[in-house]
Amino acid sequence: MKLICVVFGLLFSLPLFAQEEFTYGLIMDDESYLRIPAKPPVIQKRGLRQLPPSLSYEAYCPRPLDQGKHGTCLAIALGYYLRTIMEARRLDLKNPAEINKLAFSPTYLYEEAKLQNDPYCQKGLPIDSATNVIRNLGIIPYSALGYPACSQANIRKFRSQAKNYRVAESQRFFRLDDPVTEKVSKLKNTLTEGLPVVISMLVPPSFFQLKTALWEPKDADVALLKTRLGELQASGKSGMGHAICVLGYDDQKFGGAFRIVNSQGTGWGDKGFGWVKYNDLATFTRYGVQLYQPMTETATYQIGGFKADVSFEQVGRGDMPLHFDEAASKTAGMLVYRMDKPNVSGDKFKFLINNDRQAYLFAFGTDERPNSDLPQLFPYSENRPDGMVVDFSPLMPANATVAYPPTSAIELDSNTGTDYFLLLFANHPVETSRISQAFQRATGGSVPERLRKTLLPEKPIDYARIRYESNRIAFTVEPGASGNLVPVLILIDHR
Repeated sequence: MKLICVVFGLLFSLPLFAQEEFTYGLIMDDESYLRIPAKPPVIQKRGLRQLPPSLSYEAYCPRPLDQGKHGTCLAIALGYYLRTIMEARRLDLKNPAEINKLAFSPTYLYEEAKLQNDPYCQKGLPIDSATNVIRNLGIIPYSALGYPACSQANIRKFRSQAKNYRVAESQRFFRLDDPVTEKVSKLKNTLTEGLPVVISMLVPPSFFQLKTALWEPKDADVALLKTRLGELQASGKSGMGHAICVLGYDDQKFGGAFRIVNSQGTGWGDKGFGWVKYNDLATFTRYGVQLYQPMTETATYQIGGFKADVSFEQVGRGDMPLHFDEAASKTAGMLVYRMDKPNVSGDKFKFLINNDRQAYLFAFGTDERPNSDLPQLFPYSENRPDGMVVDFSPLMPANATVAYPPTSAIELDSNTGTDYFLLLFANHPVETSRISQAFQRATGGSVPERLRKTLLPEKPIDYARIRYESNRIAFTVEPGASGNLVPVLILIDHR
């Protein structure tokens, strides 16, 4: 199973809580945050029956690091703590000496992502700049470039080494208007996906002065936070933030609390670690960014044994039963299912998908008109009231249920006949515009035949190498099967 890593943002403002001895390292900028692709709409698990009562990744954490007077907290949280824990989890290392030996360099991440005219690592980083570096360029071991080393090395010479440690994807998963309870739920759910998270907080002096296991904000801290949030909502910017790493949670600890590691060395809190109650952490949180384990570039990456299931729900009527269509599957060269009952124009529905490991999902729709196109349904974009367009990521986490559309439904238009919904489960990002254009060029023949021609260059798995169920969409790719994607086609009799 592929594991996931997360980054979070909480708020801090220099005019309110400035301390001369501490330099903050996360530039709070809503537009920067919204440029990161959003996490697919995962259905949240809630309550003791669905979520474990506690979990911790502290055993995989390197020794607490002291950022000193540099604005490097985001680079430390993301590059040193998170990326190191990702690698330790991948290798299943729990020996502290071995974990410290494989730790990654926050200096490299900061130097690649930093703003201009910042020779002493003081200005901090925008959150999208940091995630772009670790996703596109990667990172290098701490042993190759220690900390601190501001502007002391030719960073470009490390790029060939850094690309070996890139991550598959970065995603944001908090909405800017999420209430406290929703943030707690999303944070706990994300932690169950395999790795810790990183947050940044609007931290008052009491946070930096912590010498015990639990940090609790004072009433005055919360009042100042509300003032700062109002300014942020009005301007989209709020000075600087402080990034820290969340290692887990415990429903019984202090009535429910998150476990964190800070970047002030072992003299802070409980030898560098601490607890913050659920609602306190969420109250000071605004941004959340998730990282995914790297996916190898070989064509057979994790295809053998891949499992997934899909269900369709009609608004107001519940499950939409369907069956496997063997004749159409042979024609299309892929799994084809047909709805048992016809639908009419105006019917509304959505689909839910669960997969056993991280995978890219792409969805398209078309009909049987001779000149029909193949528009992309997922991933999709949202238009914000301020005019900014934000995009959703196609990468789905393991063992999570993704619902599309998340809050609305797909509505059948006035064109009757057969409607086709194509789902692609892929081991790499797919150029969806190329697929849509290839479908338009593949004239002649039925829609399944056109889709077969369209997808052939993408190296789909032979459907004969897939074990499937006949009365619901559920399948397992046979071990040893090769290819890049699993296509599933759903037919609707539209009357």
